[in-house]
Amino acid sequence: MEQSDIKQWVGENAKGLMPDMAFAPEELDHIAMCMHHIYRWYCQGYPLGGFLTAVVRDEFSLACFLADDINRKALCLYALFLANKVGYDYKDKALKKGRAK
Repeated sequence: MEQSDIKQWVGENAKGLMPDMAFAPEELDHIAMCMHHIYRWYCQGYPLGGFLTAVVRDEFSLACFLADDINRKALCLYALFLANKVGYDYKDKALKKGRAK
């Protein structure tokens, strides 16, 4: 999956799922980039930083604490992306490898 595919998915789902949550185009680009990093981590072993590691390990409290303003607004989108676009075993992979970075 290419970053452009993810960007399109983010744009479609950010509006449909959270109509009262407005995202600027730059924010959607940032979210799509982060999701592409997750996808590359899952498929290619790409290293992740603290926030994205917390996301893939399903550590909600830590993810909230580490999220910047953009990612804090998009936590629901990250959960949907993981459930719909990444392999079902992503959490097992994250937990087996320890910290995903």
